[in-house]
Amino acid sequence: MPQLIHDDRMLLALIAKGDENAFKDLYNQYFTRLSAYVFKLCKSTTITEDVLQEVFIKIWASRSVCANIEIPEAYILSIAKNATIDWLRKLSRQTTLIADLSTQIQEHGNNVENKMSLDSLESVIASALSQLSGQKQKVFQLSKIIGLSHDEIADELQLSKSTVKNHLSETIKFIRKQIHPGVPSELLIFIALFYSIK
Repeated sequence: MPQLIHDDRMLLALIAKGDENAFKDLYNQYFTRLSAYVFKLCKSTTITEDVLQEVFIKIWASRSVCANIEIPEAYILSIAKNATIDWLRKLSRQTTLIADLSTQIQEHGNNVENKMSLDSLESVIASALSQLSGQKQKVFQLSKIIGLSHDEIADELQLSKSTVKNHLSETIKFIRKQIHPGVPSELLIFIALFYSIK
């Protein structure tokens, strides 16, 4: 075990320097273990896959701190545990939000212009994002889909925190302009929440 800890700390030290090969080695070394650990917590293959993706993205995005990790396995399992709990909480929120959306659509059902399905809304959002710069798309993804903080995104993309905030603000404003004006404000709020938990 001491040797394993030593090897893992070496990998993390290399990852802290941006070594992608070391990151791949860490991925291969922990993937099977993490898969079993996360599945035991959530009992879902789909959630396990999503959580593992988030875990490794988080490790890479936060690589600047990796060199200071004393017990790599505990650090990685902690990230996995927190990511799993967050995912399950988000899933619970999503179930409630979808029920709310259904009610809102029924309430606005008399207005034909308001009958925009969730699929249509997602399509509009995807189309709007495709018109933005690659950097803005990446910032939006890291913030609203992966769930990184502004500081983490700034570190990952080598941007200032204010630039990250501006990119997010401009992206959200642009998306709102692309959505049909007949869509109720309640649905716009839902969209923002929906994208933040996907």
